[in-house]
Parts: sequence; structure tokens; C-alpha cells
Amino acid sequence: MAPLALSSLALGSLSLMAAPAQAATPKATCHVTQDVQKPERFNVVGTGLTPGADVSISQGGATAFFRASADGGLSGTLTVSQKGGPVSMQEEGGRKLSCGSVKQAEEQQTQDQFAKGYKDGFNLAKATCKAQAPQGVTAVDPNYEKGFNAGAAAAIAKFC
Repeated sequence: MAPLALSSLALGSLSLMAAPAQAATPKATCHVTQDVQKPERFNVVGTGLTPGADVSISQGGATAFFRASADGGLSGTLTVSQKGGPVSMQEEGGRKLSCGSVKQAEEQQTQDQFAKGYKDGFNLAKATCKAQAPQGVTAVDPNYEKGFNAGAAAAIAKFC
């Protein structure tokens, strides 16, 4: 069983809004993304929730309870283990939504970093005909660096 901790919630106004009786409940969705600054943390984002509704977020055997914002959103940061299983979100009285797993979030982060690096490397090499390695004060994500090198090589082959 993995520990579940939520923090840094951006819930906005918590006032309840009465909806007309004929109005349909919004279509709720949620997803998990890896925190770029702290890869051991994961962000959970919910949208389309009923404004002010009580919402539970679960991972493994642990559950935390929150309230949706006035715009039907909810966001928070999870600290979970790889073995904890998928994250789910459930609005009180609603169906349980699968937000994805830690593994899926890590894979998406890898793809996003590679794609950003590829785009940056391609654009820089296209403009300068040089495959300059990314420079900076902080360490470069290895997936970003691989993407940057691949993008730069592609641009040089095509334009230089």
C-alpha cells in the first residue's frame, strides 16, 4: 500500500452554486502528470466536476477528500509510490474516474521532454546550422537532451 499525500491545492472559491433542475451534471475528467521540478511528485487535475462538490482522490488503499472549486476544477500534488496503482477521483454520488497511473505519468513526461527537446534542437539548428548542446545552470533532462540532439541532426540534414 502506498502513502498518499496531497498538498498545494488550487481550489479557488468554495461557494456552492445551485443549478437549475433540468441542468445536466458536467462531464468530469481527471489525469495525473509528473511534476517537472520534483519527479517524485505527481499532479492530479480534475475538470468538469460539479462546483462545490465533495471529491475523493484515491491511490492504493489511501483516500483524501477535497471540495471542487466554483468552476468545477480541482488540482493537487500527490506523493505516491510506483507500487501504489492507479489514481482515481470520485465526486460524491458520482462514478469513479481513472486518472491514470504513476507509470503512465512518467511515460508521458518522458515523451513530453523528448518532444520539447526535439523542437528546440530542430529550430536552433535550422537557424544556425549548428548542433549546439543545450546550455544552462541546471542539469538537462536526459530525454530533453536526446530529443534536442535528434532535432538538431534532423534540421542539419534537411537545411544545411
